[in-house]
Amino acid sequence: MTSSSRPSAFAELKSQLERIATTSGNEAYFVPSLWTPVGSAASEIAKPKGVNQARWFLEHLRAIEYAKDARLDPTRSLNGQVPGGDGGNWICGEKIYNLMVRLATAYDHDRDGKLGGDGKDPTLNAAGIRESGTFLKSIALLGHIRRLGCTTIHLLPVTSIGHDGNKGVLGSPYAIKNAYRLEERQADPLVPMSVDDQCRAFVEACHMLGMRVIFEFVFRTASKDGDWIAEHPDWFYWIDATVQDRMPGETDIEKAKATYGNPVFSAEELAVIKDKVDRNDFHELPPPPSSYRGFFKLAPEPGTVHLNDHGQFRAVGLDPATGQDVEVRIPGAFADWPPDDNQPPWGDVTYLKMYRDEDQHHPRFNYIAYNTIRMYDKALARDEMANRALWDKIRDLVPHYQREFGIDGVMVDMGHAVPVSLMREIVDTARKIDPNFAFLSENFSIEESSVKAGYNAVVGYAWWVEYKRDGLYGLLDHVGRRGVPLSWFAAVENHNTPRAAARPGGEAYARYAFLLNVLLPRSIPFVHAGFELGETWPVNTGLDFTDKDLAFYRGKPLPLFDMAALNWDGATAMLDFTRTVLDIRAKWDDAIGSTDSNSFVPLRTGHEDIIAFIRRGGGQHVLFVLNRDLEKAHETNIDLSEWLPVDLPRLENLVPSGAAETFLPLRERVLISELPAGSSYLFAW
Repeated sequence: MTSSSRPSAFAELKSQLERIATTSGNEAYFVPSLWTPVGSAASEIAKPKGVNQARWFLEHLRAIEYAKDARLDPTRSLNGQVPGGDGGNWICGEKIYNLMVRLATAYDHDRDGKLGGDGKDPTLNAAGIRESGTFLKSIALLGHIRRLGCTTIHLLPVTSIGHDGNKGVLGSPYAIKNAYRLEERQADPLVPMSVDDQCRAFVEACHMLGMRVIFEFVFRTASKDGDWIAEHPDWFYWIDATVQDRMPGETDIEKAKATYGNPVFSAEELAVIKDKVDRNDFHELPPPPSSYRGFFKLAPEPGTVHLNDHGQFRAVGLDPATGQDVEVRIPGAFADWPPDDNQPPWGDVTYLKMYRDEDQHHPRFNYIAYNTIRMYDKALARDEMANRALWDKIRDLVPHYQREFGIDGVMVDMGHAVPVSLMREIVDTARKIDPNFAFLSENFSIEESSVKAGYNAVVGYAWWVEYKRDGLYGLLDHVGRRGVPLSWFAAVENHNTPRAAARPGGEAYARYAFLLNVLLPRSIPFVHAGFELGETWPVNTGLDFTDKDLAFYRGKPLPLFDMAALNWDGATAMLDFTRTVLDIRAKWDDAIGSTDSNSFVPLRTGHEDIIAFIRRGGGQHVLFVLNRDLEKAHETNIDLSEWLPVDLPRLENLVPSGAAETFLPLRERVLISELPAGSSYLFAW
């Protein structure tokens, strides 16, 4: 259980809106039709409507109050108030909506054709209305989320954002300036309440509706102008200030070696590295070239650390090779694996220094590379070499948000790269406050190691493989036939990947991939905001983009860094489809939610591109059939005589869309039919 009840921020928000509503006029504040109050009938997508701002928000709050469960204390975590979910495993039965506050509720409220303005604060329009997303507007979005069928909200980082190296106007929420402070621009200027109190009101609103809230935290990195740098320079890596950053897309090897970026390894070194990692051999991992290691200098004394005119930290460090003083700076970060990753460097964040060298004056591991930020060479990753003060600061972060905001769980960014000993401390400390607190990891592998680390679920890798023929078959074999040790996200996209609707096949692919994932064993339905709207523009280009993709998006505004809004006014079939699939998941949960090893039954289909399987449990049966060929129709022949009731003349498709038929005929309980390209079917009995 979390701490005792706090004064209600939701009640204070309601009071403020009531006061404002009595004095404000009827000036138009345009909002999407889909943002209807909780309890209202779902609107058809239509033209935006103009409303009185304060009165419209007040309508939402009153609707939430009307729908609330009076037995719950919304100022505290729902863990311990709602039955089930021991040890955080309640997450396994949830349906998650993934929300970036700044993006998800951004909207052109004055209909002037642009978001925000050109003033000192680009999030505000000429009337001082915040057109980027806010916690207040996120409360207004709860009706939409609830009608979709989602039961838990996962917020991308909401903490304060640094600005050194920003890739866009606003900066990335992953560039954490101070993990103990919230980003001020998430507060709505309509009400005179702090961003903390508006966030508390949002969490309370979710709890009133029986929805849990998960915050995402970044334990491995900080912004290059983070608040901790001046006070604790030894928590960070430092390089010679004269070393230039590598240009994105640099192909000249010699220029690459002479500039700062991810270390350049030879083909032979890469082969050795990948072989040792594959064998879990972390003894004497190959280091980066000596020239690269030479960029890094000893941490400066706090008194020498200062911000220059460009808002960048500079200091006087020591060159361990020469013993001479040298001007140093904070280096940017890059992907932690693989060592030859092609994504652009992360110039707005830097890695925290998790371990200290035995010999601080002649350090062996004083550099950023795969073996110091993720794989951790055994000579480095020893508990006695932990950067203890930093570990304590990170360990106490989750309890702070438990006590102050009543959150129900956390997602750990780069959870795979948090030292195991530290992660155990984080989990144990949080669960002393709330034994049912949930921990989720960004880890893409679905392995026993995540269970041992204390995680209840992982992101998984479905989004990465299922659009590929072999990848999809491998996923079905791994998750379906062999089984996995913990729950994973049925996500077809996230904020770092291409949008599913932008993959080959467009919405046809997005539909079948989402439906398939939701039906697989131990999957947790996961809707990345915008998926249900058929969005195609990515939030970021972090994962699974080709070099051609990266060249196309380079220099273009991306929502992770810039002002952007989702297409709330665009007509799409994805909205009803998403609702239908999540409703089916809830209705047929005995079969789909079963973890029994015999609950997944693959079927012979007569064609390599036709996939079919049954999920069964509790007397329920669900049959999924897919033609994964996005270009050609194929005939299938599936013998269902062992499974179907006698004298059933045809099967009714529960999710007809696109070219898929509503009904498919049966001949003596054998399904013989031609399936259109990219068509998917779901039957249940």
